[in-house]
Amino acid sequence: MPTITLLVMKNYFRITALFPPLIFFALLISCVKKKTANESPTVSAIQPTHPLDPLNENEIRDVKKLLLSENKIDTASYRFFIINLKEPPKSEILTYKPGDSFRREALAVLYDWSSGKTFEAVVDLVAKKIKSFDHIAGITVGGLAGDTLTDVLLKQNPEWLSGLKSRGINPDSVKTSYVFAGEMGSAPADHREMICTPQYINKKYHELLIDGLVAYVDLTTHKVLKVLDDGGKGYYKPEDIRYFDPTVNTAVSDNKPLNIVQPEGTSFTLNGYEVQSARWSFRVGIDAREGMVIYNVRYNDHGEMRPVLYRASIAEMYVPYGSTDLTHAAWNYFDVGAYRMGQSDPSIMNGLKAGVDVPTNSKFISTFLHNEMGEPMKRDSIIAVYEESGGPLTRHGKFSQESRNIVVKYFTRVWNYDYGVKWIFHEDGTIDLRMELTGIVGIKGVNRTSDLPGGPDETFEGNYYGTLVAPHVEAVNHQHFFSFRLDLDVDGTENLVEEMNTVAVPASSRNPLNNAFARQMSLIKNETAGQRTLNPSSNRHWMIADSKSTNALGQLKSYAIMPGSNAAPYAAVGSGPRKMADFLESQVWVTAYKENEFHPAGEYPNTRGIKDGLTHWTSDGEDVVGKDVVLWYNLGVTHLVRPEDWPVMNTHTLGFSLMPFGFFDSNPIITRKNEQGKKILAGTPLPDVTLCVPLPSR
Repeated sequence: MPTITLLVMKNYFRITALFPPLIFFALLISCVKKKTANESPTVSAIQPTHPLDPLNENEIRDVKKLLLSENKIDTASYRFFIINLKEPPKSEILTYKPGDSFRREALAVLYDWSSGKTFEAVVDLVAKKIKSFDHIAGITVGGLAGDTLTDVLLKQNPEWLSGLKSRGINPDSVKTSYVFAGEMGSAPADHREMICTPQYINKKYHELLIDGLVAYVDLTTHKVLKVLDDGGKGYYKPEDIRYFDPTVNTAVSDNKPLNIVQPEGTSFTLNGYEVQSARWSFRVGIDAREGMVIYNVRYNDHGEMRPVLYRASIAEMYVPYGSTDLTHAAWNYFDVGAYRMGQSDPSIMNGLKAGVDVPTNSKFISTFLHNEMGEPMKRDSIIAVYEESGGPLTRHGKFSQESRNIVVKYFTRVWNYDYGVKWIFHEDGTIDLRMELTGIVGIKGVNRTSDLPGGPDETFEGNYYGTLVAPHVEAVNHQHFFSFRLDLDVDGTENLVEEMNTVAVPASSRNPLNNAFARQMSLIKNETAGQRTLNPSSNRHWMIADSKSTNALGQLKSYAIMPGSNAAPYAAVGSGPRKMADFLESQVWVTAYKENEFHPAGEYPNTRGIKDGLTHWTSDGEDVVGKDVVLWYNLGVTHLVRPEDWPVMNTHTLGFSLMPFGFFDSNPIITRKNEQGKKILAGTPLPDVTLCVPLPSR
């Protein structure tokens, strides 16, 4: 029964006080019909109709069934970290036509608790056979439910028990909060080493950790490596902090109802995972590690479907904290690579709510994720697709034209934070990405009850390492970094990348009024040169262009990435957190496309000492001119928490834009199709880039 039906039934007696029964049941039927109309028809249960469709329920079951039947695994000690579509090679997707047969493979990543080993399996879902089953040496997978073994081991450790006793804490009243030790640890790289801090079980104050007592625990050898105790200097007293509880802290709105209706239907069609409108065609998917993925974006340029973007996703999300105490210094979370974008526990993910998360005119897509036992778990309304009015698309005097955008949105919960991912497709060819950050900020217990200078807690030159949001509750300074992998195919796969900087023209006879400024273009020739940083003072952005033809004006047909607000990491170069996230050394990376290069911090980023990400891939300085290129963009925000962010944070938004720059001959909304862009014949030189100036310093 749809959720909306259950909600209405629960409130039946309250509603019938206002409406006669017949009217009530008419409303009930109307609500059910409306919900059904907005759902993409059983998209997660049907047989895949496209090689990029996410795994369905039966395919997830087949992965486990085949591994068990061939005695590769057992159900006692093996756990599934990932069951994912193994995407076909890009060359196959680019030549695929509806009706063609296609390969269908799954990638499974498993951890064996009995041996402490990690395995990768590739399963042919068409032939129903296992193609490979390999031990991946030197690494361990991300978070698993079995990591709660820390509780058992620490409650047998005399030093841990002594630390609790000295604080007057009953060991049965606490459990452990833990995080991968990573570069701060000392166990072998393929061990599951955790840095642990006690926290009360009581829900009133369990989020306020018992600071000053920390343990290193090796879950592979079942050993407590060491316990550190500051003697009770850290705050450890139970405190009812009135932590946000949605069943109690209910927001009350005085707003009048706002319903967006489209009586003639939508201006786009949603067929399974494919979205089509008059201007755009693209696919959406769900990756068990990365969350929502956008595929095969094409723009309808007066009947010509021109490729723009082959694949876009959040390839990694990294959240480091900035307090000096060991507990919070260890909070360096790889929320994609270690925690599957919050999808490691699908049971805590809620579907998008019409009228709250997204407008009431939204259409929804449901899909299947999986739990650690390899069982499929359906998640309803995990993606929404809808139209929105963006105000005037263009305006001059009495003339104006509405901006009608196609929006695709996804929300997930990663522990205390909630993240929205919103792709906005504009009619003029612009694509906006907006991240929405909300949820509950990370906190620590402190001795002070005021942020006035001279308090009893540690400071740097009188400044605390976080903001007091309640007595004894400090919200810790931290950052969020989202690393986007953008496989742009601008009019094809033979692209080049240029950097644009705006500079003031020096005073001279050619600039007599000393007012001129100009843009300077620099060609990125290889992967070494493609490691770039932002520079707002020069309006720096990057253009990905077709290398084999120009528009009618002789300009490179390109898309530009337009940065918005951003951040750089504060952890020092050479520190543990910086080593773990070395992909943040540059905010932009340009690489030549490779089938197996997907995640900038590597496939298993929480594993100490293993490097297979961007810094490793670019070490050979491969040429990127006229190649199929991938642009990696690191989007960051530094969160110095406000008191207004407590007990739950209102949404904070950041993002960037992909904007056509010479991709069209003129405004594609206003003009008819003009003369086609000048085509460069095969064998002739690439567009002249000899006038490009050398790349500025980073």
